[in-house]
Amino acid sequence: MIHKLKKFSKKMGHGLKQEYKETKEIPKHIKNREYKKAIEQIGDITKMTFLSVLWVLPGGSVVSATIVKVFKKMRPSAFRDDESEKKC
Repeated sequence: MIHKLKKFSKKMGHGLKQEYKETKEIPKHIKNREYKKAIEQIGDITKMTFLSVLWVLPGGSVVSATIVKVFKKMRPSAFRDDESEKKC
C-alpha cells in the first residue's frame, strides 16, 4: 500500500511539474502564432481546475476519481498514461 502511494505521489509530482512547464510556455506559443498549442494548454488548465474544485467538495474525491477513470480525456495531457493520447 505504501509503495503504491509513493508511486502515485511521484507520478502526480511529475505531472504537475510538466503542466507547470507547459503553462509557462503559453505566451511563447502565442507570440510564435502557435495558437493550437496554447489553446490545448488552456484546456488542460481548465480540466485541472474543474477536477480540483470537485475534489474539495464533500464526496468529490470519489466523483473526480470516477470521472477521470471513466472519461480518460478528462485528464490533463501530462497525466495521461497512453503516449498516443499526449498532445505535443
